[in-house]
This record gives sequence, C-alpha cells and structure tokens, in this order.
Amino acid sequence: MQEEKDYLNQVAKEHFGIPYLFPYQRLAISNILDCAKDPVENNPAQIVILPTGAGKSLCFMLPALLTEGITLIIFPLLSLMADQKRRLDSAGIPSLILRGGLTKEEKAKSFEQIKNGEVKIVIANPEILLAPGVLERVKKGSIFHVVIDEAHTVSQWGDTFRSAYLQLGQIVANLRPRVTTAFTATASREILDRFAEIIFGGLQPNIIRADPDRPNIRYDAIPYISKDAALLKAVQEAEKPLIVFCSSREGTEITASRLKKHLKDQDVWFYHAGLSREEKKKIEDLFFASAGGVLVATCAYGMGVDKSNIRTVIHADLPSSAEAYLQESGRGGRDRKQAYAIALVPFVPEQPAAPDSPDARRRTELYNIFTGTTCRRKALLHILEHESQLCTGCDVCDKKLTKPEGLAGILDLTRRNNRHITAQKISSILKGNLSPENIQKGLYRYKSWGLLSHWDEKEIQEAIGMLTRGNYIKITYNKKLCINVKKRVEFQDIM
Repeated sequence: MQEEKDYLNQVAKEHFGIPYLFPYQRLAISNILDCAKDPVENNPAQIVILPTGAGKSLCFMLPALLTEGITLIIFPLLSLMADQKRRLDSAGIPSLILRGGLTKEEKAKSFEQIKNGEVKIVIANPEILLAPGVLERVKKGSIFHVVIDEAHTVSQWGDTFRSAYLQLGQIVANLRPRVTTAFTATASREILDRFAEIIFGGLQPNIIRADPDRPNIRYDAIPYISKDAALLKAVQEAEKPLIVFCSSREGTEITASRLKKHLKDQDVWFYHAGLSREEKKKIEDLFFASAGGVLVATCAYGMGVDKSNIRTVIHADLPSSAEAYLQESGRGGRDRKQAYAIALVPFVPEQPAAPDSPDARRRTELYNIFTGTTCRRKALLHILEHESQLCTGCDVCDKKLTKPEGLAGILDLTRRNNRHITAQKISSILKGNLSPENIQKGLYRYKSWGLLSHWDEKEIQEAIGMLTRGNYIKITYNKKLCINVKKRVEFQDIM
C-alpha cells in the first residue's frame, strides 16, 4: 500500500507538478485502477462529487497514464473541451478532440489515431458520439474508461435542450468500457438517482464525496426592488475580477452594455453560447488575463474553465436549483483565497408558470434560502445532504442582513401622502429634482429628498411597480398611491 501510495504521488508530481494526492483523489483513482486489474470483482460504475477547484481532472488524467487503452471524456461545452486539451498538452499527454465542424480529413485522422492507440485521451461531447458512424469508429480503439464531466448537466439539460444527454447510457453500453465515472461538484439525492437511471442503467455506483463546503467563499443575499440599481451598486463595490451570471443571452448583452456605460474605466465583456467559437476564445483569453475585469455570462461560461483568481460571483438571476447555484458560485476563489458569492433576490418573488413542477420547487427552495434567516451555508449544504458545523462567512451569521435600497423611502413617502401622491412625484422627490414646483411646495424638506439621486427614473418606477405587484402599495382610481393596510405588519418590520 505504501509503495502504491508513493508511486501515485511520484506520477502526480512528475507529470502534473502536484506534490501529493488528497484522500478522495486517491480513492477515485484506486477504484479506476482496480477495474483495470480485475473488472469482474470491482464495481465498474462510480460517481465522484468534488467541489470546484478540488482537483477533479487529476482523477481521470493520472489513471489514463497508468492503464492500457483510451480514456474518453464527455464534456458539455466546447470551451471545456478546449480548456482540457490545453491541460493535457501541457502535461504531455497525447489527446484529441472529437466535435462537430471537423473536416472529413480531420475526422479520418482522428479515427485512425484512436484505432492505432496513438492517443491516451479522447475529448468529445454526446452529440458528436451519437452522429452516424462515430461510435462504431471509436469502438475500434480500446476504450478503457468513460468519463462524464459536469454530470449535473444530465438532469439540468437532458430534459430540456440537450436530449443527447439522456442517451449517455446507450453510449456507455455500446462502448462497454471497463469503468465509467461521472464527475460533478454538487449533487442531491434526487440528482444521484437520476445519474444511476440515465448513465448506469440502474446499476448502483460507488459514490465518492468530498466535503462540498468552500470555506473561503462568503455567501450574501441582496434583496432588491430594482434589479438594475442593485446590480450596479454590487458590481461597483465588489472585489474583482468578477462574474455576473444572467439567465439569458439577451440579458448578458444588455447587462454588460449598461455596466460598461457606468464603469467607464472597467473592462466589461459578455459571454454566452450564441457567440462564435472565435468570439468565445477571445473573451476567455481577455478575462483569463484580466486582474480587474467584469464578465457577464450565462452558465455557458465557467464549467471547468480554470481562472483561479475570480474574487466575486454575482447572480443577477437565481439559477434553477441549489446545486446549480453552488456550481456557479464555485467559480470564485479557486486559488483558495477569500471570495464572495452574492445573490440578488427580488423583494417580491415572481410566480412560476407551473408552481408544482420539480423545477419550480427547486427554484423556490433556493429563493427561500436567500430570503430566510437561516445560515446560507448550512442551508445550501443541507440540500446536498451535508451538515456543516461551522459557517466561515455569510450575512446571516455575521448579522449583516440588508434591506432593499430605496424601499423605506418609497413606502415612507406613500404613507405620508396617502392617496395624494403619484409615482412620478415620488420619483421626482427621491431623485432630488429642483423643479419650481418642488421648491415652492418645500418638498426638499422630506428626509428622503434625493435619497435615490444615483438611480435612473425608470429604476424608481420599476421599484414602485414591484411594490405594487406585492400589494405593499395600491393604485387608486385617480392614479394616486396609497399603502395597503393589509401589509402594515410587514411595512413596520421593513421600517
């Protein structure tokens, strides 16, 4: 055992510059190597759950050097495939990428290299493997290990826009590798059961789970009544480099344009799956080299792309689940230094189209975590069936809960002028507009005068609209505003 331990450390140091393996890495690697020695007596299926930045790639790159045959790694994104190829090249491990867009000659050369065993690792996505004739050509090589990286996409994307992920089990069954490993950073019991169903055909895999907590990441929630205003303030005050996650491609472009307008001397880029390969590569390189840039992205960025010094991750839109949130917030602090995960949450929640669906329940569960008064870290880890005994930083435990900026001013003006003030007049007072009417009526004497002078008028109107939808404010028949007395208890708590 000691000899094997020393040998694995030696290989890790020689090829990857890593002085020692963590216990969970050693266990995952040992399971793979055991299947190489005796595929009958050892379980050929395993799930490895490692937090972002915990050395996942080593768990399949190192065994690839020590075993006969080819390791096939299935990735969800081209950026991940290219990033992995760079790592393999730097480690001196022969590899190739199978993807769409290759010429006939490039494909033929790749298949020939696979057949002749000239590469140790093949990098692909599920769609190319399901293309006509591809699996049959790949099978002519000796596939020892199939790796499914970022395996949480199986359930998150397979049921929606990446149906190929639901056929991963067929790919594995066709290739008949000696061992199959699914890697992910987060997985609840529900997700693990889905893995077993789709990937392993019901076979119960070995599960290796490292502590999913990232103690160097602090978790904060910022409730808002105007998302644009809250996001701008958060970005201005946050440590950088910084990522802002948005839920849509259009959202990334609009948000990046607005931030660029206000952050005049700041590098700001947007990134989503609709960009060309060349555009993505350019932005990845710019952000990777940046010491203080801001990247506004969908979830298409980041999975496995190793920019280690991201200091802050801001979610302008909450993702679909706690697992997805931990995946994305885990892009921060991969250098193990202090990092910050900030979730922007609407003061008035949006009603899902299908409130009883599993997706809506998971999203609501995440929303409740960031609007509740329970430790953010413990609540997030509880979803993963991990109980944390110590919080190393969140706004709840540090008693630094915040209230939506502008909320008190809007409600105070409405209450003091019940049924006698319009949304436009509230906006004028909060902006501190020195109009003749405001001066003549002495409105500048209000304590909330100019409170939101740094907001755009449309942001104040957005805030009033949210409070109206939440029934904190009502609009009378003559378009004046009044406080909803049914919300008085909540109003007193807020003030």
